[in-house]
Amino acid sequence: MSRVRRFAAVMFVVLWVALLVFGSGRLFRDPGTFWHTVVGEQILATRQFPQNDAFSFTHSGEPWLAQNWLCECALAIAHRLGGWDSVLLVTATILASFYSWIAFRLARTGTTLSLSSLLMALTIGASSFHFHARPHLATLIFLGVTFAWLCDYEAGRIPARRLGWLVPLFVLWTNSHGGVVGGLATLGLTVIGWLGQVVVPPSGGSNCRKVEQRPDSCAIPECRFAPGADWKVLLAVLAGCVVTIVINPYGWEVPRAWFSLLSSRVVAQVMDEHTPLSAAPEAWLVLLLGAVYIAALAGAERPWRVTWLIPLCWLWQAWTRVRHGPLFAATAVLALAEMLPHVRWMRSLAVRGSLICQRVDVETRLAESWRTRLATAWLPVSLVLTSMVFQVANVSLPVIGRGWVRMDSSHWPMDLLPDLQRLAAERPSGTRVFNDMLYGGFLIYHTPTLRVFIDDRCELYGDADLVRLVEAASHHPERIDDWAETYEFELALVENNSPFERHLRESPRWHPLRCGRCAALYGRVASVK
Repeated sequence: MSRVRRFAAVMFVVLWVALLVFGSGRLFRDPGTFWHTVVGEQILATRQFPQNDAFSFTHSGEPWLAQNWLCECALAIAHRLGGWDSVLLVTATILASFYSWIAFRLARTGTTLSLSSLLMALTIGASSFHFHARPHLATLIFLGVTFAWLCDYEAGRIPARRLGWLVPLFVLWTNSHGGVVGGLATLGLTVIGWLGQVVVPPSGGSNCRKVEQRPDSCAIPECRFAPGADWKVLLAVLAGCVVTIVINPYGWEVPRAWFSLLSSRVVAQVMDEHTPLSAAPEAWLVLLLGAVYIAALAGAERPWRVTWLIPLCWLWQAWTRVRHGPLFAATAVLALAEMLPHVRWMRSLAVRGSLICQRVDVETRLAESWRTRLATAWLPVSLVLTSMVFQVANVSLPVIGRGWVRMDSSHWPMDLLPDLQRLAAERPSGTRVFNDMLYGGFLIYHTPTLRVFIDDRCELYGDADLVRLVEAASHHPERIDDWAETYEFELALVENNSPFERHLRESPRWHPLRCGRCAALYGRVASVK
């Protein structure tokens, strides 16, 4: 088993370095990263939770909640320690730790390291399009942990009472990201499936079983799984997790905001991450992983476990909204780790000495000491701590030091930033600027004295405003002139060659101040000096 742990350690190092090298720009392509960090800074500075919008001029003072306050404070703390370099370090460490932990679970069942590597490469490939330094990573991690514990219980590796730890985990999840709703759905469907097996036992086996390892199996031995005897504990855990959604600084207002977003039919038109999977270029990787998972499920011996079926729900969710692709990938590979030893053709290949499945030395696994486990962790821990020391000490080094993060100038208007900051300094605090939604968070972070027209806090702006923006941005860019009269803004930051930019370029009411690589800055003729 130490070989499996070394595999997981190598997986961590490879992924960690790759994320630091290639993520210095790509992990910062979401506008939410900027304003989430600003909100966290405000909470840490004032020790108060925001109740009203303080960033826009279109909804200034209206009710708005920092639903993700815990992750926002974590982002702000990392930013204080070493700027965006520390945010990158924390993000890369979290993701590398998560996927190396999954790799360990996959390899310990007897799947060979080569096959485990291929499955992990497919899983990460199907998820990487949504790797951003943003609170939604909390949902990826917490869902993975929750689902793994459910798998462990159904496999008989942990008792039902151990699932009680899900309650404090869900408290953290509730205060980190609204994806806790998906966690509750996963937990609820699994518990319902287990209790349903008590009422109607599956054909081909009993629910309460003690399973010994077969001579031809590459699985870790299993023991007791008794949902009939544990039903009170299971229902208590489910009820406790449901209650956690109101354990936050805002009470019932937070779940109301979640469900308003979930019920919105407009968000998918505005946010790329809410579009159907079929419209995303990353669809083929998610679907390929889905095909592998379904093939394994079809070949698995009956009766199927309830947890083996849960990824089907997340596959459907990914099909409807591409942002759920990484969540499907995580649950699918965790389910594969449980299924593969029970897939008939996998067992056959194991007996024949195939390279894709091998016997697990269980006695070695159980006899592992804490020294053996620490011996495989020293390199990952040393790398992370060394990088952290360099960043806190403000040592400029490639990859692991300060000054490595470079915002993508083809995505963000970095070349316009000096002009924006100069204009912000010359004008009174609260000066209004029209902007595309993409640049809202960018302005909130870089020019805090300016007030934005819109950003990606969709729950604040509501469906009506989002529809008006989509219609104007697509078909009626001239509406920007009406908005300028209504809201009295003098500046406009828009994407190059967009309908808004073309209208401003041709309009006698506007004058170009600066044209950058990805965006252009305009001022109203009557106000430009």
